[in-house]
Amino acid sequence: MLGGGLTLGHSYTCSGVTGGGKTSLVNEMVYHWLFNSPYKVGVVSMELNAGQYGEVLLSRHLQQKIAKLGYEEKTRLLTTDKTREAAKELFETDEGVSRFMLIDDRDSSMEQLQSVIEQMIIGSGVKIIIIDPWSDCLDGMSNEEQALANKWIKSCIKSHGVSFFLVNHVRKSQGGGKNDQSAGGKITESDIMGSSTTMKSASANILLMRNKEAEDVTERNTTHISLAKNRLLGLTGNAGEVYYDFETHTLHDLETWKNGNGARDF
Repeated sequence: MLGGGLTLGHSYTCSGVTGGGKTSLVNEMVYHWLFNSPYKVGVVSMELNAGQYGEVLLSRHLQQKIAKLGYEEKTRLLTTDKTREAAKELFETDEGVSRFMLIDDRDSSMEQLQSVIEQMIIGSGVKIIIIDPWSDCLDGMSNEEQALANKWIKSCIKSHGVSFFLVNHVRKSQGGGKNDQSAGGKITESDIMGSSTTMKSASANILLMRNKEAEDVTERNTTHISLAKNRLLGLTGNAGEVYYDFETHTLHDLETWKNGNGARDF
């Protein structure tokens, strides 16, 4: 629906409720890019510090959710030669160069954050910048200040030919019933937190919905994807469903998972 994948020179947004699968989807994309994209990735992690983010990506690489292990079991796993080799493969290229860059300073001002991102772009050749979540960066700013922040993103895209992938929270729904967001209720672009300039500036707006309260385990771990805006091809609407496998910390195409054919990597 996006013409074969994300391309440089655009900003994309991915929005959904807390626990709706935003970070899992984005991290699956990052994992794919680390081994398949010719461009270097830069991640701005506003919720996980460097150690936590590394553990999440390593869990995906090992296909074993490290966070669910007890302290002693985790220590044993992380100190084995097999895990060390896997970590080296994940975090470094064959030439010993870091596969990606990470910013985990959550106390920086917008100006400081912009400066560090520009250093990644100019000094380290980063072409894909993920900010998770962008709405945390905008928290407490006026609409005018948010508009300036989004204008800066457009300026970076134009001057450096990069792409931004911005993760956003959505406003909490009022009431319950079929429109309850935590129960998989529909969300729209107008639910995205912050100034409307974020969604208006983006080339594509991706919305995620998940019924966290579903009794059925498969449904509870399935995220429904909708493409609300698509400036690249114009195609919008339902964009598929992905299933999160807790044990292997891996996303699967839902239909492929149901058919028992294993994962379809993103």
